[in-house]
Amino acid sequence: MTEPFAAIILSAGLSSRMGAFKPLLRLGEKTALERSVAFFRRVGIEYLQVVLGHQAELLVPIVEKLGVAYTVNHRYQEGMFTSVQCAMRQLPEGIKAFFMLPVDMPLVREQTLQTIRQAWHASGKGILHPVFWGKRGHPPLVSTSYRQMILESSGDGGLKALLLPFSDDILEIEVPDEHCVLDMDRPQDYAYMQHRWEHYAIPSYRECEHLLAYHFSASGSVVEHSRQVARVAITLVDALERGGVCFDRELLQAAALLHDCCRDQDNHAMVGANALCQMGFGEVAALVESHMDIVPSPSCEPLPQEVLFLADKLVAGQQLVSLEQRFAPALGRFAGEPSVLAAVQRRMAAATCIRTKCESLIHRSLDEVLVSGGLKPLEG
Repeated sequence: MTEPFAAIILSAGLSSRMGAFKPLLRLGEKTALERSVAFFRRVGIEYLQVVLGHQAELLVPIVEKLGVAYTVNHRYQEGMFTSVQCAMRQLPEGIKAFFMLPVDMPLVREQTLQTIRQAWHASGKGILHPVFWGKRGHPPLVSTSYRQMILESSGDGGLKALLLPFSDDILEIEVPDEHCVLDMDRPQDYAYMQHRWEHYAIPSYRECEHLLAYHFSASGSVVEHSRQVARVAITLVDALERGGVCFDRELLQAAALLHDCCRDQDNHAMVGANALCQMGFGEVAALVESHMDIVPSPSCEPLPQEVLFLADKLVAGQQLVSLEQRFAPALGRFAGEPSVLAAVQRRMAAATCIRTKCESLIHRSLDEVLVSGGLKPLEG
C-alpha cells in the first residue's frame, strides 16, 4: 500500500537577499528546484506540489516538464505562510501528512526523510521535525489534521507559531544531516551549498561528530582519540601536498573521525565500514575498513588509506606517540604467541614503510612535521 504522504516544495519567494533567483541556482547539472523534486521522488513520495509565485513564468515550463503538480500563490509577497495555505487548498483527499521543503534547501539526505517517515508510523505524533545539533530543520512532516486550522489562520508568526501550542503532538528527531539546516539565503550560503554538493558523499565534520554522538554512541575517549587522529592525518596531508601529493582532505578527515565508530565491537573496522556503507558513505567506509591492517602499495606516494593507517598508529589514546612506543607494549605482551606477534610485527612494518614514504616526499622527519603543525611532541 502506498504511504499517504505528500511533499510540498515552496518556491514562491523573492530571493531578495540572494540577489539571484534561488529555484534556478545550479548545484551540479540540476537546479535547486529540480534537485528538490528528484529528492522526494527518490524516496517514493508520489504526490508532489510546487508552490510558485515570484517569476512563476520562468518555473512553469520546468515543473510541467517534470510532471509535477503546481499552484501559483499570487500573495507571495505577504510571506511564506500564504504559500503554505495555497498548498493546503490543493492537497488531494486521502493525504494523511505532508512534508514541506523550501526550494533553497535541496540537499537534505534521503536517510533523513526515511527516518522521519519511520518515526511517523512508530510514534503516533502529528508534527515531526528533523533536528541537527538541537536546531530544527526541514522537511517537517505535518498531519493534515492541521489543514483546516492552517487555512483559517491569519498567519501571524507563520506555521511555527500556529503549531507551537500543540507541543504534545510534536516530535523532534536528531539526524546526522547538516543539509537539513542549510539554506541559500545569501551568496556565501550558496557557495557553501555548492561545496557540500561536491562532497555530498562525504559527511561534513559536524555530521561526523553527530554520527559519533547520536548514531554510534561513541564514548568520550573514542571521540577524543578520533579527533586527534584527524588532526594528525590533516597535518600529514598538509605536508605531503607541499611535496606534490594531492588528497581529498574532507574524505580523509571524515574517515579519521569515524575510523573507530564501532570500536566496542569485534572486528570493529569491518563493522564500522559496513555501517557507513549502508548510510551511503562508501568512500569513507573503504578507508575505515583498512585502518587496522594494511599492505602498503608499491607506489612511492602514500595512498589515503595509508595516511589514515599511519595517523592512527601515531596516536595512543589521545597522546601522540612514536611508532616504536606504540608497538612496544604489544610486542612484549605477545612475545610468547607467535601468530599474534607476527600480526603485530606486520602492522608495525606496514606503518614504518608508510612513514618512510612520507618522509622521503616531505624531506623531514614526521616528528618535525607534526610538531611544526601545532601538535604536541612525540613521546618515546
